[in-house]
Amino acid sequence: MRPALLLCAFAFAPLPTFSGPLPAPELIGEITLPTGLSIEGVPFGGLSDLSYDPRSGQFVAISDAHGDNGPPRLYHLRIAVENGRFSGLDILGMRPLRGPDGAAFGAQVRAGGVAVDPAHDRIYWSAEDIEGTGPALFSASSAGDGAAPVPLPPAFAAQGLRAHGVRPDHPIDALDLGPDGHTLIAATEEALAQDGPVASYTEQSPVRLLMLDPETGQPRAEYVYYTDTIPARPTKFDGPASNGLTALAALPDGRLVTVERGYAAGVGNSVRFYVVSTKGASNIAGEDRIDRIRDRPVHKALWFALSPGMPGIAVDDLEDIAFGPVIGGRETMLTASDNNFNRHQATRFKLFTVELPHPMD
Repeated sequence: MRPALLLCAFAFAPLPTFSGPLPAPELIGEITLPTGLSIEGVPFGGLSDLSYDPRSGQFVAISDAHGDNGPPRLYHLRIAVENGRFSGLDILGMRPLRGPDGAAFGAQVRAGGVAVDPAHDRIYWSAEDIEGTGPALFSASSAGDGAAPVPLPPAFAAQGLRAHGVRPDHPIDALDLGPDGHTLIAATEEALAQDGPVASYTEQSPVRLLMLDPETGQPRAEYVYYTDTIPARPTKFDGPASNGLTALAALPDGRLVTVERGYAAGVGNSVRFYVVSTKGASNIAGEDRIDRIRDRPVHKALWFALSPGMPGIAVDDLEDIAFGPVIGGRETMLTASDNNFNRHQATRFKLFTVELPHPMD
């Protein structure tokens, strides 16, 4: 089944421009998929990460579906651009994620990030929790078969009453392969339990950026990344609010783009895109606990932001980012939101044209 989803005619206001670390992107269209769409009889949604495969010209999306919404799975997508506008999205197929025995992972497994390794015809993907042991990282075939574990540093492992390691509901969602093709880059949404607090109205959260050798599982480096504080308060006193790192993408020059999504009940989502450099940051590989006084964090600079009330732009639970193909001589970036299988939300794909920094030959 290959439903082609076409873009309705929208007039987009230009994004705010300022002197940022990269030229301002241009939004060339959005495609919205309503909750309730099914592919092969399975509800579509829960997209928690994107990656681009230059060999096939397709994007790979991973769904964090679990429970009644089905097992973790991959979707293969192709985009279309006509007359400089985002004109179509083709869902080419769906594949369940499978273990080494060929059996599909059960609906109790909640997937997180995905990264395509085109040189080795494989992917990497992360899961929130496997049998109560904490987060997991896997390599698998490009079709999602034959998952093999990739070791994570001991600091990420759950211990005791969750006073150590990755916090529940704040998994490794941000995942990408570095431009060298040999470094897997990962990050959790919030700080490890022993490293510091989750983001609040007054405190930033010290997240770890992990640079991993996927062949050996050995960390090449780890760095401290401070999220923003929660950017808005809910309209009701006891309403929920949060902020965390939901996605990242590696730039050709070795820097990163990170995505922070804030939410406040009654206000909505706000999304900030940062350009991150590890130059001058402390390599904390091997440290079980961050020293917030001694360890120098990475540098981040605001690239652009999407905020509630921006004319012509719907801001939802954006969790996915990937740099895509060159179309008409222009580089592209695709983002997607997680509908959480909620009928009041939708899966929104936004396509931007971008000018990426390439190292000198």
